[in-house]
Amino acid sequence: MNPKRRLKRQVKGKEEPEGFLRLAREFVAAGQLVLNRTNEVSFPAYFLFGRAIELSLKAFLLRSTLSIDVLSRAPYGHNLVSLLETAINDGLANVVALSAQEQATIQLLSDDYTDKRFEYPVAGATYHLPLISETDQVAMKLLRAMEAPLGSTDGDA
Repeated sequence: MNPKRRLKRQVKGKEEPEGFLRLAREFVAAGQLVLNRTNEVSFPAYFLFGRAIELSLKAFLLRSTLSIDVLSRAPYGHNLVSLLETAINDGLANVVALSAQEQATIQLLSDDYTDKRFEYPVAGATYHLPLISETDQVAMKLLRAMEAPLGSTDGDA
């Protein structure tokens, strides 16, 4: 491949809920591909599902009360717990019913996800991870629920 040749992709709706959901769908699909190719704990899969959860929650919050400028800074940013708590307070239950176990999955994932330990592993550190199958299911459940009210249930990316 010629190093001067570059692939271009125009991102449509990047800072709107639809754009966040389009990316969340891609992260879920990528996470599932990674899962299908390993029998071990996969930090990339956890990262990909965490990003999908983050983007789905941000799509909900963009649609309801918050701007991208607010969501990109503390206390939100990549903090899944802050995003989840705010989404619950803003009526997430009207869109999707997350069980206590599903909320706990997001909360447990948030610690290492927020600290970027899936991207930059810490040698000798102990990771407390939710089951990857539950993490995948929560990411899919949020994505599907967020797509339905936005009318984005088609498979086009």
